Amino acid sequence: MNEAELSVNTLFGGSLRVAQPRKGYRFSIDSVLLANFVRLRPGERVLDIGTGCGIIPLYLAKKGHANEMVGVEIQRSLYRSALANRELNGLPNVEFLEGDIRELQSELRKRPFHVIVSNPPYTKVRSGRKSPHISRLLARYELELDLSTLLSLSSSLLVRKGRLYVIYPALRSSEFIAEARQAKLEPKRLRFVHSREDERACMFLVECVKEAGPGTIVEAPLYVYGDSTYTEEVESYYRV
Repeated sequence: MNEAELSVNTLFGGSLRVAQPRKGYRFSIDSVLLANFVRLRPGERVLDIGTGCGIIPLYLAKKGHANEMVGVEIQRSLYRSALANRELNGLPNVEFLEGDIRELQSELRKRPFHVIVSNPPYTKVRSGRKSPHISRLLARYELELDLSTLLSLSSSLLVRKGRLYVIYPALRSSEFIAEARQAKLEPKRLRFVHSREDERACMFLVECVKEAGPGTIVEAPLYVYGDSTYTEEVESYYRV
């Protein structure tokens, strides 16, 4: 992919630079919201399933987390963007792997993870208006990775008491919780995301803990917009 096919977005006052294709799938605010919901302790190994251009590991590393981080991406064009972005930002603690997470799980089990993060495809194949661009199609629709597969793989790759962080549509919250519990992933923190205060929740952020007991904390709602601009909280996510 040549430079003319890429655009560069900046965060943190320009200290984080993210190159991504001008056409096809591009990271959205969902990834930024999720990265800010994640809690990391020193020494914990992190896996990002469906890393895209690498935005979540890059964001966490640029925020000062020196943890070992691995991003897995099935689409070659996005994987190449992720590699370029690691070099662009000089982040040696971030690694990217190309391939289907189902085929990489044997290799990944050799180094179990304390934390898994995913902004997964969450539109069922038979619903919604499909994007004509293949990269957007794979990123949005459960063609290569459905919810059940994501949760079972995450459970198998996490250490006991390891944590899974996901952003998902609010309309599928009950389905997510039921499937997560089947995979021995107990939802421990929930935060619903609203575009504005007077609107219904559109998404939710969730932290699941492997083999944990029941009990869920529902945190204060997260509002993305005030009037026509981001709320102060969301605006702070883009600052150093």
